[in-house]
Amino acid sequence: MKNTLLLILLLISHFSLGQDSSWINKADSVIMFAKSQLGVPYKWATCNPNISFDCSGLTSYAYSSCNISCSRISKNYNKIGTKIKLQECRKGDCILFTGTSGQGSGIGHIGIIISNNENGIKFIHCSSSKKHFGVVITDYYNSGYPKRFHSVRRIIP
Repeated sequence: MKNTLLLILLLISHFSLGQDSSWINKADSVIMFAKSQLGVPYKWATCNPNISFDCSGLTSYAYSSCNISCSRISKNYNKIGTKIKLQECRKGDCILFTGTSGQGSGIGHIGIIISNNENGIKFIHCSSSKKHFGVVITDYYNSGYPKRFHSVRRIIP
């Protein structure tokens, strides 16, 4: 809690001084806010830092904490930003998935890309899965998510 508060104060002073002019700094800040919630449990329809989140609650919390317009509803992320090819995703991009059944084309889950490099794609999200419950980091290619992949949206220009 103390570390999270310190991080928030540092980021607020950083933004208020106008020193954050690149997408890299914004992406790093979004990811830092999301990572500060690692281990927080999943609870549907919530956005309560340090208490509980659902996937869109975590994502909207992280983006909004850095003054980036976003939605509190996962299916709306399909209309935000610019669609990007999975291979071209970068940290800070939002990754969208269909629902847990994998059926249909509607958005049912979202996360934030934290890396795309020689080690693959990793993203942070709030999962309802019994295997990895709550705010976690997932290795995209070593998970069940590729079969549910919908799209990637670039929200930080």
